Amino acid sequence: MITLINGRGQLGRRLSQMLKDVTHDEEDVYIYHTWNIDDKSETVQKKEYEKFLFFIEQHKRAKIIFVSTYSEKENWYNHYKQKSEAYLIDKCEKAIVIRLPTLIGKGTIVKLKNNEISPYGFLELLSLDAAAKSIINKVSYDGIIKNFIIRGETISADSIQQVLSIGEGN
Repeated sequence: MITLINGRGQLGRRLSQMLKDVTHDEEDVYIYHTWNIDDKSETVQKKEYEKFLFFIEQHKRAKIIFVSTYSEKENWYNHYKQKSEAYLIDKCEKAIVIRLPTLIGKGTIVKLKNNEISPYGFLELLSLDAAAKSIINKVSYDGIIKNFIIRGETISADSIQQVLSIGEGN
């Protein structure tokens, strides 16, 4: 059985929809896709980390797929995500970590479109469908490699903002 743990947001909804069509009776699989991404303070992120550690202790004999990020931004969110990845791989024999880039959705993309943030550098983008499929494809994986990076398309932030402004009278 496959269980999506508190799948929130756009990716969580997409995973939930796609998992309805997936059968897996070989073993219990938990897809852990819950984390407070809005408040990146140390206090909040440490609580998220502690919740994850408790979850691992309760389910360490099952397969746990942890949805993470490969962002290198210097913040507590990324710090505790990385600590969680290491802990999971160390404590759970059937651990799988999937690191995703920026997803095409409401977050950064909408902020660029609404000029809430300034374009800078390059963004690596991945569609929600591609992200969900990549996660689901690892449900039956039984190899010894535990950490996977799912790559997206690299595009300059300035180009993305220009494309998003087409048709807005510019």
